[in-house]
Amino acid sequence: MVLTGYLNYTDEELQEMYKEYDITENDLKFARGELPHHLEGTVLQSNSRVLVTEAGEPPEGSKEGVDYDVVMSEQEMLAVIEEARATYIEKYGVDPSNPKIDEVDGYLLPVDEARKLVFLDMVRKME
Repeated sequence: MVLTGYLNYTDEELQEMYKEYDITENDLKFARGELPHHLEGTVLQSNSRVLVTEAGEPPEGSKEGVDYDVVMSEQEMLAVIEEARATYIEKYGVDPSNPKIDEVDGYLLPVDEARKLVFLDMVRKME
């Protein structure tokens, strides 16, 4: 989520805030897009054309290699996502589905700090 307002933080203030909220260097790298995508290396983040259906069966008339490369059920897809998420957390210490950082006026702030600013009406979500 990107928020906007009129804020000014020094590097020292940001470092203190990161320490207070237990923000790691990997949290910051994730927020800046410097870590790989959590699905990288999975069938869902590959050159394969993945077809996901409720039952894991391709639609009638579709052809493997033409319309899709891999077919899987929704349940299988969710299992791939969850396994990739767990591996990512173990490797980087960052939960890609629950990041600790929001960007506010170009500053990378802890989510709870950004929520406080929204609550205090100091920033607004960008439309």
